[in-house]
Amino acid sequence: MIRIEKLSKSFGPVEVLKDIDLHVRPGEVVVMIGPSGAGKSTLLRCMNYLEVPTSGRVIVNGNELSTDEEVLNRARLNIGMVFQRFNLFPHLTVLENITLAPVRLLKEELVAARERAAVLLERVGLADKKDAYPSQLSGGQQQRVAIARALAMNPKVMLFDEPTSALDPEMVGEVLAVMKNLTADGMTMVIVTHQMKFAREVANRVLFIADKKICEAGSPKELFDNPQELRTREFLSKIM
Repeated sequence: MIRIEKLSKSFGPVEVLKDIDLHVRPGEVVVMIGPSGAGKSTLLRCMNYLEVPTSGRVIVNGNELSTDEEVLNRARLNIGMVFQRFNLFPHLTVLENITLAPVRLLKEELVAARERAAVLLERVGLADKKDAYPSQLSGGQQQRVAIARALAMNPKVMLFDEPTSALDPEMVGEVLAVMKNLTADGMTMVIVTHQMKFAREVANRVLFIADKKICEAGSPKELFDNPQELRTREFLSKIM
């Protein structure tokens, strides 16, 4: 579903990622962990060209991403993204936030888009909030709306960039529960998170990223219980 070949990324003279190779299979849940500033979010954002790689290739669902706007917009229809901050439109209701992109970009009929939005709000436990504005919702509720909004585009892949980092601790669980339900549906997902318990529960594969590269990869049991690399062991000893 996602193929990354020899990807490197620099910001000016600072190299953040170097020669990354990564394949994500359809239906796989890949979780990226590692120290702050290691390039996890940068790698995730390269998967939809919010950050353009300095070199290398990114192929999603058979489409190679490029800076050509038409090619990129077509490819991005397959990619849903949920950010640290919810990025909802404050002047639109919850229902309007969810239906905006399907109507404008997919040319869905408004009635059909609203019906699907209602189903998605039911799925994320917010059916009673369709007429509310973002300012009337808690952070956890806003993030669940953001997930529903991404799902409204019927993406093949969902990217999550530390989706609980901006939430109060008591709101984290409600967002992680929605994400866990998505894994049960077979959604292909790539997640950057500091929630190690969640990573252990949902991931098919965990990537430890540090020093500009994927230092180690394996199943949650392999990586958390028996890490092979010293750098991985040092990191886990500080947070587990």
